[in-house]
Amino acid sequence: MATNRERADAQELPEDKSFIRDRIRFLKVAGVIGILSSLVMTGIEFSRNDLVRLLPSVLFSVVAPLLLLWLRQRPQDLDRILAAFAGLILIQQISGAVLSANEILMLIWYPVFPLTYFFLLGVRRALVWNAVAMVGITVGYILFPVLARIPPVPPAMFLTALLAYGVAVVLAWYHYGVIHAYQLRLTREATLDGLTGAFLRKAGLDHLSRLMAQAERISGMTLSIALLDIDDFKSINDQDGHQSGDQVLAMIGESIRSVIRKGDIFVRLGGEEFLLLLPGLSLKEADPLAENLRRRIEEGVFRSNGTRVTVSIGLTQYRTGEPMAELLRRADNLMYSAKRGGKNCVRTQEERSPEQDLFVPETGLASPESA
Repeated sequence: MATNRERADAQELPEDKSFIRDRIRFLKVAGVIGILSSLVMTGIEFSRNDLVRLLPSVLFSVVAPLLLLWLRQRPQDLDRILAAFAGLILIQQISGAVLSANEILMLIWYPVFPLTYFFLLGVRRALVWNAVAMVGITVGYILFPVLARIPPVPPAMFLTALLAYGVAVVLAWYHYGVIHAYQLRLTREATLDGLTGAFLRKAGLDHLSRLMAQAERISGMTLSIALLDIDDFKSINDQDGHQSGDQVLAMIGESIRSVIRKGDIFVRLGGEEFLLLLPGLSLKEADPLAENLRRRIEEGVFRSNGTRVTVSIGLTQYRTGEPMAELLRRADNLMYSAKRGGKNCVRTQEERSPEQDLFVPETGLASPESA
């Protein structure tokens, strides 16, 4: 049986919103500080009448405000903006090393850059960025004094600065890894059910809202959902005990993961009810998947006394423009129709009987806002 960690890894976790806000805040602060610093350096180099060294500062002063404006207009492009900002810093860093290789003040700033790259880019890209920076700095230290015929920084001082840069990279790598692991664990606990690996109700309905919005924007995109309820689950808990009930839930979760596709999402709405989100599938295409899941559970999940466990499934397709409450209500009614029809089956066509029109489900699915 899969461990809780394996179940948690089975579904893609959304990036924590507070962490995203922190990255945006950091980018704004770093951008403003960088612009002010570049303006100061521009003034210094201009007073020296050194137009060559003036170029990197001018470049940063011009491009950084454009990136901040881009962030304000399209915050959804955050990853690309962060990469562009890191690239701008890298150009500034290497050009500064090449053009100011004989200035001790430039070397003092070297350990600051690794932390910036890790926070902007994450671990993998930051390691690449820092490796490129260290190579560029070394090349600049070796070549520029020779080409410009100026005395270089003493080798011992340069090697000390380069060593400090390397130590800063390692410390930033470790520190970021610890923070990222902690953030990922908190995200798992807040969004995933440790028993089944399913998204919890609130996170799952957030995913549904996102997929519905995509279906509205993208012409021709289909979205089907399946509401699954374990038949006679109360008797399992009452007769076999809650530990046996938990084992059944865990096996149901494993069965769902073995059937759904990559990109599909399953949610534990509460108790023995699960919601499957099937983007890109029409009702006709989703029906075999739901039937396969029903059969997989019937054949592979058993109570502690050896009795087979079955499920009733209501399957429906999102209709453009309808509210979430209506979509969930329809799936809920279909699932209860399967219950009334003998259980252990899939219902994909809503009954139009007066009984169903008056039926009010006990689960409260028609009010997702209450989650």
